[in-house]
Amino acid sequence: MPRVKQMKKLLLFISILLLSTNASGGSFGDFMADYLPYLDGKPWPEFKLIKYVKNEKGVWVHPSDPDKYPTLTEIHGDDYADFATVVLCLPDGSTFKTYNALVLGPYLAEVYSGDFNNDGLPDFVAIKPGSGNGLAAEYCTGVFAFSGNSYYRFARITTMGLGPASLVAHPTTKEFRLIHTSFRQSNSIDNKIHSYFVHRFFKWEYGTFRPDSSLPPIWIQYLFRPNHDATKLLTPRQKEKAWNEDDEYLLNFPIDW
Repeated sequence: MPRVKQMKKLLLFISILLLSTNASGGSFGDFMADYLPYLDGKPWPEFKLIKYVKNEKGVWVHPSDPDKYPTLTEIHGDDYADFATVVLCLPDGSTFKTYNALVLGPYLAEVYSGDFNNDGLPDFVAIKPGSGNGLAAEYCTGVFAFSGNSYYRFARITTMGLGPASLVAHPTTKEFRLIHTSFRQSNSIDNKIHSYFVHRFFKWEYGTFRPDSSLPPIWIQYLFRPNHDATKLLTPRQKEKAWNEDDEYLLNFPIDW
């Protein structure tokens, strides 16, 4: 009997170790990737990204040539500060800053670079996690930095599970699209209340995020398994009612401010 207990403890330890190893090697958006919409039965085309790495000083740098490309970091004020500062530093020493009005998490989870506005210069997105548990842990802030002629323009969004799978390429134009995710619950045509992820497609245009009118929102039911299929359990009226009635503060942040 003691040997059986020892084996159970060993198996539990191995399971925890495997889970920890998997989590450390993944991305912040891995959970939501299991509920993002598919395109013709397959994941949306990937947008070309470079995943930055954090150096020993806590600065996010290009993985292969850190001195040649811009860097990002987040600076916190004193222990009583209610904001943080995201700093983008160019190789020539120029810096650009933006403020996170609320310190939703203690760190930047990930930083990615890609030519989001198609001008041939690197743009950036820094993912700042929230501080909730369960599904609430999926809420995050995406801090985007878009290049201009001699400057960077920042835009922040509140979404769920932001990661590489949410940063996709339009299937025709290959231009950048952001899959923004919200959470809703609704009475459905089976007379039961179900939970749904609502995915909307946005493009960067004229200095702001705008909905892509050619790509309608997709509602996907939250199940205890991966699901990429648009739900058939909601009528247009039920979707409208569920969307408009949910007035929780975090769920209704504008896409850009």
